[in-house]
Amino acid sequence: MTKLIATFTSAALALALGGFAYAAEEAGGQDPAAQQSQGDAAQREQAYQAALKKCEPLAGADKEKCIDAAKRKHGQM
Repeated sequence: MTKLIATFTSAALALALGGFAYAAEEAGGQDPAAQQSQGDAAQREQAYQAALKKCEPLAGADKEKCIDAAKRKHGQM
């Protein structure tokens, strides 16, 4: 009985690890151009968020102008 439980446990572990290996392979197998475009998009988003953060201390019309300028500059309009 103990051998049977050990066999089933080993099989379950092997299947589980195989699934992780497959998922990692699929994620790592992306086209380099696709990875580059994702990185560029992330950098653009960070730059946009940084520009918006600079507007936070402002108030009223100045803040609205700052936000609009950041949106225009980063293509968010």
